[in-house]
Amino acid sequence: MKQMKIVARIVTGIIGTIALTSFLLFALDAYLAGQAALPDTNSADKTSAGSLDAALAENTQEDDLSIGASERHMLYQPQEPSSSQPANAAAEYAPASDGKTDIDPSSSGQDTQDNNRKALDQEALSDSNTTSNSDQKTQDGKEIQDDNVKQDNTVKQDSKKKQTDKKKQDTKSSASKDGQASDKKSLTFQTVTEDYFSDALFIGDSRTVGMMQSQLLPASCYYAKTGIGIGDILSERIVNEGGAMISVSDALCRHSFGKVYIMIGINDISCGDVDWFVKQYENILDTIARTQPDAIVYIQSNIPMSYGTQDLSGSLNNRNLALRNEASSALADSKTIFYLDISEIYADANGNLASLYTRDGLHITSNYYALWVDYLLHHAIVRE
Repeated sequence: MKQMKIVARIVTGIIGTIALTSFLLFALDAYLAGQAALPDTNSADKTSAGSLDAALAENTQEDDLSIGASERHMLYQPQEPSSSQPANAAAEYAPASDGKTDIDPSSSGQDTQDNNRKALDQEALSDSNTTSNSDQKTQDGKEIQDDNVKQDNTVKQDSKKKQTDKKKQDTKSSASKDGQASDKKSLTFQTVTEDYFSDALFIGDSRTVGMMQSQLLPASCYYAKTGIGIGDILSERIVNEGGAMISVSDALCRHSFGKVYIMIGINDISCGDVDWFVKQYENILDTIARTQPDAIVYIQSNIPMSYGTQDLSGSLNNRNLALRNEASSALADSKTIFYLDISEIYADANGNLASLYTRDGLHITSNYYALWVDYLLHHAIVRE
């Protein structure tokens, strides 16, 4: 009996040990299975993030430009679709009148001279007839009267001749002054062909980088960098000169251009005020005038932002940008410096960048740079 109890305890202990071991093995298997599932989840998360980055990169590549670090805060924000599309503002513009009048001043002077001479002849003929009648009536002192009449006629003829000559000189002088005034008139925009830009330089930020990457004006030169501002455009080393990076100021001293196009200022729209902006622009224009004295300079207005991209309560908005565009337009003298309102090409009725032309609310998509080039082709200055 005692032996039976001992055997029963041994069997019970063995069964308990087996049950505990089985439970521990099951728990261990469950733990290992859970650990094995975690890498798969992390891998899935990484794959998803990689797809988002790839999608962003694909969209950026599709636009043929990259957005600089200083422009990250300007990235696309959701916006309500526009109810209407803006009309194409880059329509053809006919060259302005050359200021010539329909009446030739020299011709008018000649007609006046002829009329005066006819009047003089008629008057002389009338005086001669009067003298002849007087001679017939007078018998005494006939020769004296004839001499007096002849002297009077001579004096009248000399006086009339002097008046006629003076009118003729005045007419020529007036015509000469008109010609000089015409020469001093401001030059007007004309339509040109693509070869006009073979000696052109474009200075600017990512918008100008997009123009370069569009390859619509391949013969032109470009001093541009994404994210650069008006305060740094002259000093920052962004020009590749034989493998060495130099500043725009140095590059301007080394090379000569016939035309210089500038679009700059949106990246430091939050810096300083309008007066500061004008001083920076004047510094750029002074540098160009010193290094490129024969160049035609074009100030291009900054292209506006879309409605959703703006900070209406801060400084990053089209209202502030319009003030700077207006200030830069006042720097154009229409003789050597000309203002081009590029914003009118892409703006909607409210002055915002139309959604038709952009994906990020800030830059123009590559297929719409042709509108910009077309505008430039119809707004060119040609010096004879």
